[in-house]
Amino acid sequence: MPQAMQSACTDRDRRQLSDYGVNQDLAPSRAVVVSNSVVTPIKLRWAIHASIAAALFVVPYEYWLTTPVLQFVSIGRWRLLAILVAAACGAALSLLRVSTPALSCGAMAGFMIGGTLATLKAPNDVAISLYGAFASHLESFWREILVLTTAATLAALCCDYLRKRRVNVRLR
Repeated sequence: MPQAMQSACTDRDRRQLSDYGVNQDLAPSRAVVVSNSVVTPIKLRWAIHASIAAALFVVPYEYWLTTPVLQFVSIGRWRLLAILVAAACGAALSLLRVSTPALSCGAMAGFMIGGTLATLKAPNDVAISLYGAFASHLESFWREILVLTTAATLAALCCDYLRKRRVNVRLR
């Protein structure tokens, strides 16, 4: 019965179209389903870029937190070095055409993961859970995470702007 109703509808629709002078061959007899296949690769690419950015920021941040260099360098200089490294990583990822939102989210995730790993590796008197390590690091270093993420994002935005400006100058 449903197929008969469907054919009746299409016959009625075809008759109405022919009354208006529309070619029946051009009128679709079925509903056309539009695939969102273009959207899926974009989302997948964004997730891959964010994962690459997170992986890139985990290692230097964990190393920055665990290296005993503060015996030789002041805290201010050590923070300045971290900002410069974060900016350099952001600029490099921008030159590799990683999108700025993916870079920013990946940097934030990388700093959080790196800090959690550094907290787990630190010597503790009591065993610490993964959540405890995450909360402890976030409680102590949330400002540094924001500053380093901002530095990486600003460097990426600047490099992206300069790269696009250079392309526009060449086109003129």
